[in-house]
Amino acid sequence: MPHRLVGRFLPWAAVLCLLGHAASALSGGLPLPQSGPMEAPPASLAALEGWAEVQAPAVRLAQAEADVAAHRTGAARAGQGARVFGGASLGGVRESVTDTTSRDYQRGQAQIGVRWPLLGSREAQQRGVREAEGSESLGRLRQAQAQRGVRLAVRQAYVRFAHSLQRRLLAQEFLAVRAPVEAQLLRRRQAGVMLEADRLDLSALFDGVQAALDAQSAAQASALRTLSRLAGQPVTRVETAIPAWPAHCLEREALLAQAGDDPAIAQARSERDTAAAQLDNTRHTGLEAGVSLSQSVSRDIGGQPGRSTVVGVDFSMPLEWRAQRDAARGQLQSERDRADQLMELRLGDYRAVLDQALADWQLRGGEMPGFLNRLQAAQEGLRVARLRLDAFDGDGYSRLLMARYALYQASLQIVDGSERRALAALDVLALGSACQPQPGTDELLADLLAPVITALSALPPAVPGDKADEARATGLGWFSWNGQALLDRPARLDAMPQDSRRVLLSFTGAQLRALARPAGRAALRRLLEHAHARGLAVELMLGEPSWVLPAGREALLALLAPLRHVPFDGLNLDLERSQLDAADQPAWEDGTVATLQAVRAATPWPLALTTHYRELQVPGLAKRLQAAGAAEVVAMVYVSRPERAAELSRPLVQQAVPGLRVAVAQSMEPVLTAEESSHGVGRAVALQRWRALAQALSDLPAFGGVVVQAWEDFEEAAP
Repeated sequence: MPHRLVGRFLPWAAVLCLLGHAASALSGGLPLPQSGPMEAPPASLAALEGWAEVQAPAVRLAQAEADVAAHRTGAARAGQGARVFGGASLGGVRESVTDTTSRDYQRGQAQIGVRWPLLGSREAQQRGVREAEGSESLGRLRQAQAQRGVRLAVRQAYVRFAHSLQRRLLAQEFLAVRAPVEAQLLRRRQAGVMLEADRLDLSALFDGVQAALDAQSAAQASALRTLSRLAGQPVTRVETAIPAWPAHCLEREALLAQAGDDPAIAQARSERDTAAAQLDNTRHTGLEAGVSLSQSVSRDIGGQPGRSTVVGVDFSMPLEWRAQRDAARGQLQSERDRADQLMELRLGDYRAVLDQALADWQLRGGEMPGFLNRLQAAQEGLRVARLRLDAFDGDGYSRLLMARYALYQASLQIVDGSERRALAALDVLALGSACQPQPGTDELLADLLAPVITALSALPPAVPGDKADEARATGLGWFSWNGQALLDRPARLDAMPQDSRRVLLSFTGAQLRALARPAGRAALRRLLEHAHARGLAVELMLGEPSWVLPAGREALLALLAPLRHVPFDGLNLDLERSQLDAADQPAWEDGTVATLQAVRAATPWPLALTTHYRELQVPGLAKRLQAAGAAEVVAMVYVSRPERAAELSRPLVQQAVPGLRVAVAQSMEPVLTAEESSHGVGRAVALQRWRALAQALSDLPAFGGVVVQAWEDFEEAAP
């Protein structure tokens, strides 16, 4: 196919990485994004808790406050007991000797001594030490309370992450068949056996699940950010097995026995004990006394030195000493009584919170049987819908899709119920001492979802004998290199032959950017409405050989990102090995599969691949393409004689894997030879050839019709 496609006009395309493409299989069978081969192993719940109990911001703050209190206690202890005092002085003295004579001299003096506090002074020091010790004890309790809080936060984020992965897995399995299902719906609508409103309703199921998948990806990222913040280090992977807790950790009597370990209760008890201890140090409050021993030396300048040894006792008391002492004792007694009341209040609150948490946990557990019944009903409904697929003619396929969606919703309800139950259990566990998960994990959820995953991953079969398939197989499709011309004048579609069923539009880079804007979307919507009214599907056609290479693949994803919500009926990628450099051609097969996988994960449209028919003869390639997300391959069989074209195409269509259609591309290009192109014989004869080719292959269920390159060449050809 000539290089007239949009990929050649994209120097502006940024190289972006689509997050979430790489996934690893974890212990619970859940995919988790990875960042590289050297990435650390998944972090366990125990490791996350250990990191958080040391590194969490709240714990570090509580530790800092506890350190301050410890230093304050040390300072208070060091400041009690005897104190050393000393001093020095130098003075000038005039001293009378007789009534008429005086003596002038200077005297230097130094003094050093030790003073021991007594009575209230000693008690004041002891009260300061007790107060500091009480603050230190409260600091340790606040640190324990912070550790308990971050441990609960880690467990909650861990549980939410694990259940979010389960929801994401269910959504991925539901969306895995989106391409072939939407293609089937489109064929039925084109054949007139399905209303457009019904097709849109069924397609909207996939849109809703895609939105749920995006929401779960965001929830995973949020949980990882929370864990990273609490752990104090980057957390990119975690083990996702849902923990199972020992039964005794959730028993009311065992938890009531641990009430004294609750930080809030222990804090009130510490305040009460401190106030009680302070009462013993208030017998002499207000009385200040001390005894001191000092030694001093003095020297008169020009005289003899002197010395003295002094033992002194000092004492002071307020006139209202007893009133002051009694007031101080009353204050401490009131503080102890307040602490008693606070502890009783905390005990009552603990019992009330415990009873509420246990009731909520039991309530969440009681919801599960109803969810299980609904899941079983949905599984049976899907089984019956499969059996009745033929009995209801066209409605059978719609009922099957609705039954599959009902199974998805019922399984989501199971996951939601499991998460609520697990979070309620964590609220109960948070009221006791640290309780670790028992060996093994809670396998109930995995056991319940295993058959659901199998059922959702099964491709809904097409309706046998569907008239839409027959219309698609015998109809014509058109490559159009000037998609903008049809966008500007949708009425030009009326010139296409009546048996036309699809048109594949190509745009330049600037035109594609315009489609993502409101005016471009409005123009495309008018074109789609006109095309659908004529039974035409409108697909986007993109082509650039380098897109099978890693850098080109990222450029393609960047190109498609702003177009994700543009309502095309499909996306067709023209990826040809022969257009690559010789050195890159051996990597074409693996690169094409990888590109299709990336595009399928990033876009909502049914996906098709256009390439030379010889590539599709490679053993196993068709199966890999279908597994990568392709709903159709368009084999370029540029042979003008319909008999020979049918001879080359039939083996490809006959050997097609389930869920993968095979269309045949024919050429109307004037630059090719008469053996390759029908341009020289004119439009009427060319139509006869293509219809004969379609008729020759229409008996094959996987045949997707004939697609002509290109509509502009057909318009310019002779009648």
